[in-house]
Formats: sequence, structure tokens, C-alpha cells
Amino acid sequence: MKKSISRFKYLAGLFLIVGLFACEGPPGADGADGADGTDGIAGTAGTDGADGADGADGNANMTIVSLLSSDITWTAGSYLGRDANIFDLTENSVNQDIIDHGTVLGFCYLSSKWWGLPFIWEGNGGTSTQHVLHSYALNTISLYAYNTAGVFNPGGITEYRFLLITDNTVTKSSGGDILDKLSNAGVDVNNYYELMDYFDLDY
Repeated sequence: MKKSISRFKYLAGLFLIVGLFACEGPPGADGADGADGTDGIAGTAGTDGADGADGADGNANMTIVSLLSSDITWTAGSYLGRDANIFDLTENSVNQDIIDHGTVLGFCYLSSKWWGLPFIWEGNGGTSTQHVLHSYALNTISLYAYNTAGVFNPGGITEYRFLLITDNTVTKSSGGDILDKLSNAGVDVNNYYELMDYFDLDY
């Protein structure tokens, strides 16, 4: 009899547990998010770092104008009263800033090397001399070529380059000169390679 009562209690407890799980409803919706907490106190600003050293003074500005010999059509004219071939190149980079604060340096490429203008060399075993030089004015660069006999066509030259250099820290009207400034910096203004090195430019 005791065994039957124990079995009855066990079965009754089992039905009660199953009944509880069977009566469980669906899960409720999530509750609303809580309010944000207040911001913490900002930290104190750090101290400023030390100022860096001043940079070196900048160089003058330079523009390079290239002229191939194949693009030149010489015109017979004169230079300082002597017969010469002349070519005028219209170049707007020769502006008022160049006139007031700068210069135009000319170079020619001959025998695998750049030579400064004016370029003078002997021909015909020393019986004649050849001259190639340039001048500049607002918006214009002029080339002149002549030899002992008169006009001259410098066919051995393949290219001309003009270095337009300006620096508004010097003014010709006040006695300053960009050429003097470059010379004082140890630059030979007739040496194309030294100038390009000074301005950190490729040859």
C-alpha cells in the first residue's frame, strides 16, 4: 500500500511540473532603453609643444624655356651694326617681374654639352669666329648669330634653353641684381649645370 501511495505522489508531482511548463506564455517585448548617463568631466588641456625651427630661405623662382633649332627660321638683319641672323621668340613668361627683378640666361646644346650664351668659337682654322648670343625684352627673347664674314647659321647647335630667373628680394632700380645674388651664393651663372644643381632641377 505504501508503495502505491509513493508512486501516486511521484506521478502527481510529475503532472504538476508538466502542467506548469504547458501554461507558460510567450516571451514579453523588450523594455525601453534606459537614459544615457551624464558625460564625465573633461581632462585638462596639454601644454603646447615647442615651435619648430624656421625653414631655410627659399630660392628664387626659375622657368625654363626650350627652343629646338629645327623650330627656328632665321631672318637676315643686324646686331650692333654688323650683319647677323636674327630670330625673335614670343615668350609671355618674360613678364614685368622678370624685367624688374630677374634675368634671362641663355644656353645652347653643342657637342653633347650645354654652353652659356654668348657662345663664341673659332672656325676655319682660326681664320674666323662664330658668335651666338641672345637678348630679352618684355614678352620676347631674341637670338643673334653671325661670324667674321657676316650672317651665320649655327647648324651644329641642336637646342637652346633660356632660364628665366626672378627674385623679388632684389630690384634693379635700387641697385640689386639677381646675378650678383647667385654669384654671392657661389653659383657660376654661365654654367648650366651649376644653376640646375642650385635650383635642384634635372639637367
